[in-house]
Amino acid sequence: MEAIATKPENVLSQRWDSLLADEPSLRIRNAAQRLGVSELALLLSRDEGVKSLKPEFGALMKQMNSVGEVMILTRNEQVVHEVTAAYKKFVVSGKGAMGLSVGDIDLRVFFNHWAYGYHVTQEIRGVVRESLQFFSAYGLALQKVYKTQATDTAAWNELVASYLDSSQPVPELTPAPAPRPRANAAEVDAEALKDSWANIKDVHHFHAMLQRNKVDRLTAVELVGPEWARPLKSSAEGILSPLDRILEQAQINGCPIMVFVGNPGLVQIFGGTINKLKRTGSWMNVLDPGFNLHANTDGITDWWVVVRPSTDGDITSIEGYNADGDIVITLFGNRKPGQPELAAWRREVGALEKVLCVSA
Repeated sequence: MEAIATKPENVLSQRWDSLLADEPSLRIRNAAQRLGVSELALLLSRDEGVKSLKPEFGALMKQMNSVGEVMILTRNEQVVHEVTAAYKKFVVSGKGAMGLSVGDIDLRVFFNHWAYGYHVTQEIRGVVRESLQFFSAYGLALQKVYKTQATDTAAWNELVASYLDSSQPVPELTPAPAPRPRANAAEVDAEALKDSWANIKDVHHFHAMLQRNKVDRLTAVELVGPEWARPLKSSAEGILSPLDRILEQAQINGCPIMVFVGNPGLVQIFGGTINKLKRTGSWMNVLDPGFNLHANTDGITDWWVVVRPSTDGDITSIEGYNADGDIVITLFGNRKPGQPELAAWRREVGALEKVLCVSA
């Protein structure tokens, strides 16, 4: 179990303060990595401003529509995805294991990975901010929901009060699991995989197809062949990242896109056009009023154009994977179920491939 530091002599909190003295803008996730602890352990090293929520996460999320506008943040090691909007309707299914939100806030939630929740009040660069933060059993931050100036304060306070845990339990964090090993490509029946892939009727059935073929996503993409998956050159080869290029193309041409970013606890989705782009060091950023994206492209080692068949026609995505083989970002043309893929998106992908396709 990971130890949670407690007062009066909280060494972990003191070490964090020392880091912040040298690097005032250091994010808590990065500070936790530097200090060799989980983000939740570091958060709980603070004396004040962190209060436990009841582990009734589905019920809580179903009531989020009462508070109006919030900013929701989901991230993995390489990509941060932020949407500012109001919840419309949150649905819980699968005996409480799954959650779904559609509309301006678009989420697919896997509650079996949600172990702890907290109401957090903290001062960030002179501004006091309130948030609801949710973590896995090993202290990984899954999602954060921030109160904004447009949030209904009375409704927010009522919601928080109704879900505060009066017992304020101390969590017993389990060690983070080792990265899941990738499949041995030599042991995968590539022909069976190609046949299964070609017969997909709905992109939502893709994960089940991978499970039937006992293969991880990246290995499947590598094996299925150029009809369905084509590699792109990456920024490691001294070129502009595929993410920079596709975002710039979509911005210039006004092509609406969808951006999926997830971690074990959920997938967060943006759909629409993008406007303000900014490259800062290793980070590519979208800085629009309702949508911010921050992607450390140095950590995205593999880029692919991936095509899946469906009853609506072929659906094309651009996918980025990290060095562990985990998918960290996916981009599509903006569409609803039952609609064919945008011709404009296919043109953007085609233009990208002309420049960056490995086989070109």
